[in-house]
Amino acid sequence: MGKTKVRSIIVTCMMILFCTALVVGSTVALWSDSVRVENHLTAGSLKVKLERTSLTKTSLDEETGYLTVTEDSQTVDLTDTDTGNINVFGIGANEKIVPGAYYAATLRLTNDGDVSFGYDIIIKLTSASNALAEQLKVFVDGTDKGYLSAFTGNDGVAIISTQTMAKNDGAKVFSVKIAFDDLDENNAAQNEQASFDLLINAVQLTAEP
Repeated sequence: MGKTKVRSIIVTCMMILFCTALVVGSTVALWSDSVRVENHLTAGSLKVKLERTSLTKTSLDEETGYLTVTEDSQTVDLTDTDTGNINVFGIGANEKIVPGAYYAATLRLTNDGDVSFGYDIIIKLTSASNALAEQLKVFVDGTDKGYLSAFTGNDGVAIISTQTMAKNDGAKVFSVKIAFDDLDENNAAQNEQASFDLLINAVQLTAEP
């Protein structure tokens, strides 16, 4: 047998062995490792809490027809929807307002959530403006803000605007008073109705102003 033929056989055998080694090597498991980290994200909340801490009202007594003064120092959570039909001034379903009557409430605003926020406090007339709304004077912290008839528009009118409240801030206290002005035009307001909302619009703040 010639040398060339022997070399060919040897090379062929080596190639077969090499290919076999590759096949065998590819089936051998290598070391491996893995890491699993479970992640849980819980969203925070923006929650405004509004309470009435005191109420003084001079309203019409249903039995006698005279104006009587009523005071209430019980704290009422106005944002608690489970407390039933509540309103800022504790006005009853059959309660009537007359010239000389007024409702004055002290309110407390707190940050009951997880984030800081900026806020506006708004009064919005929700009924049609009429002679009654034109005679109901609005006071905020003792300052005359004009008649209720002016608190119109899609967004109402801010009575306290562009305030901020961090999570760790203390409560903000303010007062709102609605007074039936004694005017020559009072007769035009008889049997009229006026409805309004007190709104707090709060928006999250991501950085200190």
